[in-house]
Amino acid sequence: MTTDTPQPEPAAPARDYHYLGLAGARTMLTRASEETYANLVTTLNADHGNGAIMCVHGGVGLGKTFAVGLHLDELAPQNTIRVKLSSSRIQALRETLHKKLDLPGDPPANGARSEAMIKKALAGTPRALVVDEAQWLETRAFEFIRELWDDEDTRLAVVLVGAESCYQKIKNRPALDSRILIWQRYKPLTPTEVLTVIPHYHPMWADTPLDDISWVDDLACHGNFRQWAKATYLLHQAMTNPPQPEYSRDLVRAVLSRIDPTWRPSET
Repeated sequence: MTTDTPQPEPAAPARDYHYLGLAGARTMLTRASEETYANLVTTLNADHGNGAIMCVHGGVGLGKTFAVGLHLDELAPQNTIRVKLSSSRIQALRETLHKKLDLPGDPPANGARSEAMIKKALAGTPRALVVDEAQWLETRAFEFIRELWDDEDTRLAVVLVGAESCYQKIKNRPALDSRILIWQRYKPLTPTEVLTVIPHYHPMWADTPLDDISWVDDLACHGNFRQWAKATYLLHQAMTNPPQPEYSRDLVRAVLSRIDPTWRPSET
């Protein structure tokens, strides 16, 4: 079985972003990740290099954070600040930026003083600020990110990465929404993309019949890269540890029942 879609090429080596540190996994450039690369280039270079704001949003497990991290490793390896907060509150954002910027001492309890220190540290040098799980941010945290980008002394590109709900949360904040240059929505891989990407994603799938790959996708993965990583990880583990069974649909069924205990193999 063949398709007319060009086979994807692996991306250049980078830090290990693979889910669960999956051994043997290859970093694949999908159509969505290629679009992310182009959008990042535009965002970083906007306004003569002063930077713009973009938002990457979509369902969980589709590769948004992976793609942004991978491409910024190439485009701005020394100037990227990555933020993933454990709290939605503005205090958590201030404290995280204080640490990421290596500012002296403990983060000030006084919010105004803390924000002034962060703005001063960001002044002059071009930076890319990536905020992951942005859908959880409270209003004041969103406002502070906008203020950092608006500040006349900063040269800041901002990349907001969030779940599907991130779109509406930002749309409900017109001041921030009006400043976003690019929106990109991630969707699951299409059936055609699954058949072109997955055989190259991991050696385990290289010689698997394409009908089986479609079967696994229809049954459990649904074009979701994280689901494919889980299935690959558990199947690879099963096939590389004693008693080392060979690939079979029965083995796949057993693996998939570990991912979702409510799934009934007898139903397929």
